[in-house]
Amino acid sequence: MAAVRGAERPNILVILCDDLGYGDLQCYGHPHIRTPNLNRLADGGIRFTSFYSAAPVCSPSRVGLLTGRSPNMAGVYDWIPPASRPRPDLRDLVHLRREEVTIPQVLKSAGYATCMAGKWHCNSKFNSSEQPQPGDAGFDHWFATQNNAAPSHENPTNFVRNGQPVGPLEGYSCQIVTDEAIR
Repeated sequence: MAAVRGAERPNILVILCDDLGYGDLQCYGHPHIRTPNLNRLADGGIRFTSFYSAAPVCSPSRVGLLTGRSPNMAGVYDWIPPASRPRPDLRDLVHLRREEVTIPQVLKSAGYATCMAGKWHCNSKFNSSEQPQPGDAGFDHWFATQNNAAPSHENPTNFVRNGQPVGPLEGYSCQIVTDEAIR
C-alpha cells in the first residue's frame, strides 16, 4: 500500500484477495495448495494469525480494510452490483463516503507515499467525480478497475491510472497489476 519517504520506517504492503480463506495458503498450513511467492512474503514480514474480516464479500471487506470501521457505518453494507441489476438507482447509494478517514490518508499524514493497484470496487461510479475514487481515499498513485479486468484478464482494456483511462494492455491482469505496483 505504501512506499516510504525518508529513512527508518518500514515499507507497508497490504494484499487483499477476494474469496481467500484463512486456510487457503501454504504458509497457513494448507496441505495441498502451493503458494511459494506468498510464503516468501510471509516469511520476510509479519504474518497475522488472529484477525477479523469486516465482511465476507468484496465491496464491504475493502471498505472495512480501508477505514478500519464497520462497512455499514462507512457506507457500504453489501456488494456493489453492476448497473444491469434490478433497481440500479439503489446501487448508487452504496459507496465509500467522502468523510471517511482511510489508512492511506493516515499514512500520508505520517510522510508515506501511497499506491493502490488492482480492483477498487468501493463505489458504483468508478472514475467519476460523483463518488470518491482511490485518490480521494488517500492514494497518491492508483491503477485500478472498478470490478474485474475486462473484457477478460488477458489483454484487459478497462484499467484507469490516476483518473485517466489506460486503454488496451497486453498480458494478463495479475502481472500487469503487479508490475504497476512495483513501479
